[in-house]
Amino acid sequence: MRKQLQATLIALAACVVLIWGGKPLEACVQGLTWGMPLDQVRQELGDTQQLDSQQPKRFVAKQVRLDRLPVTQVIFELDETEGLQSLAYEFAMDDMNEVLAGLRARHGQPISTNTELKNQFEQIWIWNTGEDLITAVRHFDNKNNQFLISYRPSRLRSETL
Repeated sequence: MRKQLQATLIALAACVVLIWGGKPLEACVQGLTWGMPLDQVRQELGDTQQLDSQQPKRFVAKQVRLDRLPVTQVIFELDETEGLQSLAYEFAMDDMNEVLAGLRARHGQPISTNTELKNQFEQIWIWNTGEDLITAVRHFDNKNNQFLISYRPSRLRSETL
């Protein structure tokens, strides 16, 4: 009886691994998945251009939307064989509070820090969801005030610690 129960549990665990392990990892942004090819990314983001010839794996899409929120530009890295590798969204400063509140509601309280060097100041918030590493940065100095969010697949799952 005990051996039968063990065999059943092992078979159930194997089924769970096969069912959940076979899905592509969803990037934090709905509609995109890590590893998707350029043509599929273009279907989601619209017109994209290579950032420059010095960085052939980096692309940019301008004036896109994340749900109903306008995004100034999205820069993403895409490898020919491995597909989508990272995303970085640039938002208007007026949208920063709404974006941070949405991330906190979805993923909980982030790790955060502030840095200040001469006339430059940065606020940084970090979430590790287990699937994604999300970094939000507010950078401002005498000339610029920027708010960026980057996503990439997490390389460290909390259950391995």
